[in-house]
Amino acid sequence: MTHPLHDLRLPGPTLVLVDDSDSLALDALQGIEDLPGIEPTIVPLSTLDGPRKGWGSVLVVAADRARLRRMASAVPLLGQCKAVACWLTDAPTPWVLVPRPEWPRLVHLAAREADDRGVLTVARFASGARAQHVVMEMARQAAGPGDTTHGGLVVSYAGRPAAPGLDARAVLLPDVSGAGDAERDVPPDVVVARRGGDVAEHHVIDRAPTVVTDPGPEPVDELVFNPIGFRKDWDHPVVDLARLVAGSGRGPVTEDVVAAARAFQGVRLPADTSTADLLALAMSGVPVVTEGVLDVAPPLAAALDATVDLDDALRREEHSLAVRRVAFDHHSTLAWRSALASRAGVRHVGLPAVSALLSTKRPEMLDFALRQVARQRGAEVELVLAAHGFEPDRDAVRRALGDRPHQVLTFDASTFFGDVLTAAAQAASSEVLLKVDDDDWYSPDAVHDLLMARRFSGADVVGMPSEFVYLHANNERDDLTIRRNHPSELFARFVAGGTLLLDRGLLHSLGDFRRVRKYVDAQLLAGVEASGGRIYRTHGLGYVLRRTGAGHTWQRDDEEFRRPDIVASEWEGFQPSLALEVDPLDRPDGGR
Repeated sequence: MTHPLHDLRLPGPTLVLVDDSDSLALDALQGIEDLPGIEPTIVPLSTLDGPRKGWGSVLVVAADRARLRRMASAVPLLGQCKAVACWLTDAPTPWVLVPRPEWPRLVHLAAREADDRGVLTVARFASGARAQHVVMEMARQAAGPGDTTHGGLVVSYAGRPAAPGLDARAVLLPDVSGAGDAERDVPPDVVVARRGGDVAEHHVIDRAPTVVTDPGPEPVDELVFNPIGFRKDWDHPVVDLARLVAGSGRGPVTEDVVAAARAFQGVRLPADTSTADLLALAMSGVPVVTEGVLDVAPPLAAALDATVDLDDALRREEHSLAVRRVAFDHHSTLAWRSALASRAGVRHVGLPAVSALLSTKRPEMLDFALRQVARQRGAEVELVLAAHGFEPDRDAVRRALGDRPHQVLTFDASTFFGDVLTAAAQAASSEVLLKVDDDDWYSPDAVHDLLMARRFSGADVVGMPSEFVYLHANNERDDLTIRRNHPSELFARFVAGGTLLLDRGLLHSLGDFRRVRKYVDAQLLAGVEASGGRIYRTHGLGYVLRRTGAGHTWQRDDEEFRRPDIVASEWEGFQPSLALEVDPLDRPDGGR
């Protein structure tokens, strides 16, 4: 059988770097010594205790992007070389490296499949490039433009590998005592160690780094294992994990396994499934059927144990959402590091605070809209209320929102809608802004889920689809709830205007909201797309668009929402997803 790297030519000698704990990568290296044009020296990561120099090229081998990113956290100085390559043996999609401006001139760049065994990225330079920096950048870009700052927490590891999730500042130590070395300019806040020990107080932070020997299950790299690509339908019934793993080629759950699982109704896990495999599938939104005791956070165990009818596509998606949300909250790298920071008593930036911008011309809808904001959980939300043409009762607003921070602005009815939103954005105290509408329904987790999608997608704008639409009685028709064929969990050009989440800096760079009377959402999305920004559409279960036939800035005939080619389901009355958790007071019939 031809080796997947049979046509790879690298200037020798070649350092082949592999993580000893990555069984798939180790297996893939069999026979590489016999390949012409490589001159390989295979070096396991655990044997690197200092700089390794004098190579013509460096080849990094890992099973997938998650394992590459974990591995890169521990790569030492590798000197300069003229070629750096990365072979991901069990990843489904090639990715292109964008060179950094400080690197030497690039003379060749390739990104391709490696003969049906993973993907290969190769960069060749006109002169020697710092291999460690190139490997780190490969690991960073492989997962897209998501946040790799880890909330500012500095973590070192003693006597064990780095945790999942790329961490450019991670330092591997033989024992905990090295964390307090006075010569260390950037001491860690936390040392995760196999064994405890004494650590000296460090003069930079005026305390000894906190030693943690029981950090719990290893986290999941949410920038790799996430719901992007989730399918609402399926081609095959529930499958045993063993069949998926064997079909993808040997071993633990990788990106290839997750990609294959998308075609199945669900995946059945045996009782001895590793926690890492379970979490990778759960975080990816793959519906799983489990048995036995699970070494996971109790809320996730409860979500996995819930009874669900996987034959019902809507119930299946609701279950997937509940599981992936709890997995993110308790087992993502963001949650894991937040827990470490809490134990050390240091600051950690997790999900950012959000300012919700609510512009309304309808005082009769204000109480309803305030309840939608007040019920948000899992996120810090400030409301900036922009009353357009009326003076709201500020005491009533305060009572409705309770302790939630808020601001109330008023504008003359003749003010442009875009100007009202711009003023609200400028008054907001948060760096992340969310545009909400006054008559649409939002689940209690709507803001949290948008922030979660922002984290794992790295997108510039995140929103939900207007997948569920409630059509109020009109022309003597009964009230209807429509579920439309809107794909979700993908990068797209359009999201519902009442769910637009973006950074204040991006909005300002676009010239703020355009000075228009209507279609302000379309103007904003067009500007983002024109600037090269990325728009991500997450699930549509936490939002219902209301259409009453009048009073909307977006005018559209109700029949447009009922076209047979776009309608997936239709119910009489108000029938939202269970994920909406609608308050009886907010039902169209007032809870009667």
